[in-house]
Amino acid sequence: MSPTKTALSSEEDELCVKRPALTIETRNSNYHYTKPEQPGFTESLKNSASSSCKCSPWAWIKSRIPILDWLPKYSPRSNLMGDVISGCTVAIMHIPQGMGYAYLAGLPAVCGLYMAFFPVLAYAILGTSRHNSMGTMSVVCMMAGKVVNELATTESSSGFVPDDVSSNATDGSPQYTPQQVAAALALAVGLWQVVLGLLQLGVLSVFLSDMLVKGFTTGAAVHVITSQIKYLFGISVPRHAGPLKIPYTYKDIILNLPNSNIATIITSAISILILAVINEHIKPRIKKKTPFPFPSEFLAIVIGTAISYAADFRGNFGMTVVGYVPTGLPPPSVVPASIIPYVIVDGFVIAIVAYTISLSMAKIFGKKNDYDIDPTQELYGQGLSNVVGSFFQCAPSAACLSRSLIQEGVGGVTQVTSFVCCTLILLILLFIGPLFETLPNCVLSSIIVVALKGMFLQLYDLKARWELSKVDAVIWLVTFLGVVIIDIDYGLLLGIVVSLVVLLIRNQSPPAAKLGHIPNTDLYLELEKYSSAIEVPNMCIFQFGGDLHFANLEYFQRSLFQITGLDPHGIKKARKKNLKKGNNELESGNISSPAQNVSVLILELSRMSSLDSSAAKCLLQLYKDYKEVGISVAFVALPDVAMDTLEQCGCLKTIEVMHFFHSTHDAVAKMRNEIKSLNTNGVNSLEKDVKT
Repeated sequence: MSPTKTALSSEEDELCVKRPALTIETRNSNYHYTKPEQPGFTESLKNSASSSCKCSPWAWIKSRIPILDWLPKYSPRSNLMGDVISGCTVAIMHIPQGMGYAYLAGLPAVCGLYMAFFPVLAYAILGTSRHNSMGTMSVVCMMAGKVVNELATTESSSGFVPDDVSSNATDGSPQYTPQQVAAALALAVGLWQVVLGLLQLGVLSVFLSDMLVKGFTTGAAVHVITSQIKYLFGISVPRHAGPLKIPYTYKDIILNLPNSNIATIITSAISILILAVINEHIKPRIKKKTPFPFPSEFLAIVIGTAISYAADFRGNFGMTVVGYVPTGLPPPSVVPASIIPYVIVDGFVIAIVAYTISLSMAKIFGKKNDYDIDPTQELYGQGLSNVVGSFFQCAPSAACLSRSLIQEGVGGVTQVTSFVCCTLILLILLFIGPLFETLPNCVLSSIIVVALKGMFLQLYDLKARWELSKVDAVIWLVTFLGVVIIDIDYGLLLGIVVSLVVLLIRNQSPPAAKLGHIPNTDLYLELEKYSSAIEVPNMCIFQFGGDLHFANLEYFQRSLFQITGLDPHGIKKARKKNLKKGNNELESGNISSPAQNVSVLILELSRMSSLDSSAAKCLLQLYKDYKEVGISVAFVALPDVAMDTLEQCGCLKTIEVMHFFHSTHDAVAKMRNEIKSLNTNGVNSLEKDVKT
């Protein structure tokens, strides 16, 4: 056997390789292949336990409580200034967003400030992202509001009464305040995330593709803006639950428009106009001169509160205001155990959505700022922050994109930013909160509506994606319409189902093609796409571009027969028919089947990463069927795991190992010497079968 020789011409960029043609057997023998040992179940458990115990207890504790790792390394000289500035800026953003998004969750405004303190503090200790701003997040609060809307039956402890308080609150059934429902939901979300972390199932979030998330969030934005219309017009509109809630809500809005509060409409219009102008024209100019964002939302709250107090909007114009805001921190309380079963399913959905969105942002910031994100620890961090928040009247929390971008953009470096932010929020809760009692609700709604612009701009993604991939666009559109027309959770489930169906179809029908040879090279390319490729005499080369498993076996065989024209059963029937008529194809040549001149079928399977037992049996049967009609099958570039499956299924007892090749060129070179004898033997055996 001659060794492999390689020469490279730098002038013409030609690579010349001289080596023997290799079957997989000779390749393994010549280059000393060693099959890795597969440990048994008991040994696998021992190895897993051993690997988990390799790190010291202190290292394990630091991995689960990240603050113990990064805080001792903290450098005040280089990081403190940026963290303080970023923390103050984010705290200012937390105030309007917390109060506004609390309304989305069906909670008093002060609960949004609680969410800006307790979950944020817990995540700063347990999370691995240095720039994610946890707390209120519009989509998550909207999903929580749906559950609060369905389960809350009594007035909240702070005097806030949801618009849709159940009329059967006195029928003897359990009574739950909005805070209790939201806290129970936060507990369920947190426990789900912790369980997913323990089971290492954070990978479930991969089923929420980018198109699905964008379609979902855009549809949720429709729910958000719909929920705020009654505040913008000063009308009372009952909330609807279940499918078609959006159409029913707009029907009620139209019927109640004559009852609108003129002062509320004027205040809403002015607030939206001013905020939109500032965001579109003033903020971009200020951003060029200073890294600090213009706090337009915070100023809108301060000015709106001051004017409302001076003009007595509530007394003189009948406008609804925030109302009583308690000072201090709420005492910890445990949610009623009886409500937990009602929020388990919704808690799982919200847990996946919140984790996916938060982890995506964490990875973006981690890559940009060159630090690692631990997906499993993120599940623990987010889960435990929700569990902590559930004891203090908090709804489920997640990372907010706008706050996170600001936190990173104004110079935040570490999680110290969150501690600075929590300090300022604590001062507001202890001393400043009651100053916002006269703030009109319509101002908060105006802030929310203006902030939704970014989500609605995702509608342009549909047009761009349609031109790039209509299948991805369908996922976007189906998810969006499902969320808007049916409901948030049903729409998300529909989007996941469609995504899984698309994934299954793509995996079930990978590309397949017939290959030809590029003369004077070792290249084999698709005949339909490359005019320079020519068919190899007496051979047919079929390429299958994916895994082979029970779900796509029918597609594989159908593609093989259609593309190559080599259906062994059809060939056998045709030859028998001709032989019975006395028209032996070896003499008359009347058969038009491609099998007339083909003696070798090469299956190019280099893109296969694995195959199951059903696929192994299918390949074995094809080998037998083609052998009966005088066609030898060669298998090319099967991975080691596929060879192991064939061996375990007993297929290698029938298929000779010399029919497995390292590459297509190896198979062509080797099989040329067998073509003549294979054709003769195959036809003779078939004639013998017909005569008997």
